[in-house]
Amino acid sequence: MSHLIQGWKTAKQRGKKSNRIPPFAPSQKEQEFYKKYCERVAKSSSLPKRALILGATPELRDIAIGAGLESVAVDISEEMMKKFSVFMEKQEDVLDKKIIKNWLEMDLPPGHFGLIMGDASLNNLATIEDNEKMVEICGNILARGGYFVMRQIFYTEDYDGYTDPRAVVGDYRANKISWEDFFMELRINSFKDKVYSSKNFQYDAGKVFDLIEEICKDGLITKPEYERINTFRNNLINSFYPKYEFVKMAEYRKFKLLEEYHDKQFLFSNYLFMMCLVKL
Repeated sequence: MSHLIQGWKTAKQRGKKSNRIPPFAPSQKEQEFYKKYCERVAKSSSLPKRALILGATPELRDIAIGAGLESVAVDISEEMMKKFSVFMEKQEDVLDKKIIKNWLEMDLPPGHFGLIMGDASLNNLATIEDNEKMVEICGNILARGGYFVMRQIFYTEDYDGYTDPRAVVGDYRANKISWEDFFMELRINSFKDKVYSSKNFQYDAGKVFDLIEEICKDGLITKPEYERINTFRNNLINSFYPKYEFVKMAEYRKFKLLEEYHDKQFLFSNYLFMMCLVKL
């Protein structure tokens, strides 16, 4: 299966300003990581002063514009673009450009951008083929020496997370982990054996939320806990690469891993973390 066009089916609350918090939006420290590379591009004498944003993420668009870069946000959903644009501090700025299009069908000039940024963007591509094609597209439209900066979910060899939903619920109620970590451990790890394929790296998010609904019906989590979790429901097939597999794939396409960053205030930073690739 390749080039699977996916549409968002989200709870209405997802678009609320109050829900622009980690992990659903970059933390302040993660935003600083994005900002660092925007400023490098702004100061460069050789890189184009343009940043491509994969998605409508308002924080990334503000950061790019704040550094003096033209921000070109590309999203397949006009609704999501409108919804997230109103959260921007610099909405309607002359540097704020918007394109409604599938990333895999972008027709942009070679070497046009000094920087590409994405917030869990490639996680929302459904197949290995689409991830490979997307990285190739990014390599083409990014200038040599330009940066591809992302916040991405990867599975790593040195972190297993919670594999039993009862354990994560128990630790949350004992105040051993935050609500954000409670959500992410249920969402990413607790049902991994039922919804994830290590062969094609596909993770069925819709099935995960169905399973979370089941444990609510069984009484493992309360209705208020479930309703809060369900605020962030979606029906996507995600791609969750093992980190080394993603890096290997990117390096094959003439990128080099330049830097990683983890905001250690959250447990989920063990698999949701920052990465900067440079175009060779």
